[in-house]
Parts: sequence; structure tokens; C-alpha cells
Amino acid sequence: MPHVSPLALADAPADAKPILEAIEEKHGQSFNIFSTLAHQPSVLEGVTKIDQGIANDLDPKLRELAYLCASRVNECDYCAHYHSKKAVNEGASKEQVGEIANWRQSDLFDDDEKAVLAYAEELTKTADVSDETVGRVKSMLSDKALVSLAATVALANFTNRVNHGLGIELP
Repeated sequence: MPHVSPLALADAPADAKPILEAIEEKHGQSFNIFSTLAHQPSVLEGVTKIDQGIANDLDPKLRELAYLCASRVNECDYCAHYHSKKAVNEGASKEQVGEIANWRQSDLFDDDEKAVLAYAEELTKTADVSDETVGRVKSMLSDKALVSLAATVALANFTNRVNHGLGIELP
């Protein structure tokens, strides 16, 4: 049972309604995390702005693999559920999604994907990244894309903890 109930659009604060409406228009539905964050419209707005910001400079497949990796490390079934679907929509195979927890031993991931997954895993587990891992990622990403990767992993960790802390459930 959630610790804070998601708000229906009609019950959301006035400054949260346009954000929830935009989410519903884009995705065909709202999601419990956003409907719950609507209790605090400025947090909802911040999360959606970060999500929009990371959508431009990093290959979408790499972004979703990083998000999914962080969510698996944190055992966030809610985020893993949605980002598994998004990863497939962005070009990851269902087999890759199924092997995300074992990416190091898997031959389903190329070197660039493994570099991104190493970055996501290290940053999630230790809140730091080794120079070796940063070097591997920097050899394939621009500085702008690396900022987006770091922000993607940070957002995944944020949403994972919000989901756990508020008991947010899948519909």
C-alpha cells in the first residue's frame, strides 16, 4: 500500500495539473510516480524538467540501459518495469533487458553499452566512478552527453528512492 496516494488529475493542485496533463498527452496516461509527486508541484516540475533535459544529448538506447541498470541495482521494480519497456522501444533487445543484471558476463552488449552500464552501476553503488570507467565513457561520448549520462543515473537513483520511500506501486 502506498504511503502517499497518487492524485487524480481533478484533485491535483492547480500548478501540477498542466504538468500531469502534458504527461498524459505524451504517454497516454499518467504514472503513479508523477501523480504522487503532484502533491509537491515544484518537485514534480523539477523531475519532469530533468527528464526532458536528458532526452536530447545521449543516445536514447544508452540512456535507457543506464536508467534500467541503476534501477536494477537499487531493486526498484517500478522503474525497472517502465524503463524495460522504454529500453526496448529505444532499440535494446528483450534479451538485453533480461540480462541487464548480468551485463558484465553477457555477450549481448557491445563495448559502448558496457562502458555506459559500468558507469551507471558504479555511480549507483558508490556515488563515484573510477577514472578507468570515466575514460572509457569519455572515449565515446561528448562532454555534453556525459553530463546527460550522469544526470540520467542521478535521476534514476532519485526516482528509485522516491518510489521506495513513498511505497509507490505499479497500477
